[in-house]
Amino acid sequence: MTPPDLLAFWQRTRDELQQTPLQATLTSAPEHSGREYVTSAVTLHSFQGRRLRAWYSVPTDLPRGGTVPAVLAVPGYGGDKPIPTHLVMQGLAVLTLYPRGQGESQQEWTLEHSTKLTYHVTDKARFYYRGCYMDCVRGLDFLAARPEIDATRLGMWSRSQGGGLTLATAALDDRVRVAVAEEPFLCSYPLAMTLTSRPYVELSDYVAAHPEQQAAMLETLAYFDTLHLVPQIQCPTLVNIGMCDAVCPAATILPVFERITAPKALHVYPDLTHRPCADFNAHALHWLQRYLGA
Repeated sequence: MTPPDLLAFWQRTRDELQQTPLQATLTSAPEHSGREYVTSAVTLHSFQGRRLRAWYSVPTDLPRGGTVPAVLAVPGYGGDKPIPTHLVMQGLAVLTLYPRGQGESQQEWTLEHSTKLTYHVTDKARFYYRGCYMDCVRGLDFLAARPEIDATRLGMWSRSQGGGLTLATAALDDRVRVAVAEEPFLCSYPLAMTLTSRPYVELSDYVAAHPEQQAAMLETLAYFDTLHLVPQIQCPTLVNIGMCDAVCPAATILPVFERITAPKALHVYPDLTHRPCADFNAHALHWLQRYLGA
């Protein structure tokens, strides 16, 4: 059930984010640059003052007018993500952002205990993904503030956990003009809690160890479930599923996709497990180019 105060909760959270200045710094990163693009190492401040790290890549040849569209990219549950240089080669700026406690941002902070899925899972104010969702919004803040970026042409494309973060961010921030959620995670928690595949099994393991907390867990997770958030999405949204994907099963994703009311498309791959798909990548790039005018 959708919490009755869902939108109010997230508005309060957005308001709290804005109390922390961006304070972005950029440092040249020639080892991550190429002939066609320049990459900088970025640090910025996010929700409740947490520092984040990112890579910011911009095409070297800016078009007439001096601005380009941009894409926010975030990692899967493992926390690492290479810079999607193929997007920069297509004329898009890319911010490869590592939310708190993930990838490059582990140099700033790591979880003191538990896992991302179970960190304060009975307290919606302290649950890991409250800050993580706001880190993605802060990534949009960074892009929108850059003089070389057209802030009216911001998109997001990521996979697995990143796909779930894409759906959540598009729901919480209407600056996202196009969303590509590849094999999205963070979907349909009541069902996900019954799964034994990793990493959703972390939830069932937690319930097994703390059965008395199951109701409180479900209450918290309802605020973060993309199932309840996606009706707020206003931008064109592309999703894919693999029918052989045990990590992010179709049964968790389909109910979420059905609740998206914005223009949308779903690509179903009968033999795809939880891995990238070249065919979908081609469609995703076309989707970004179509809706961002790249």
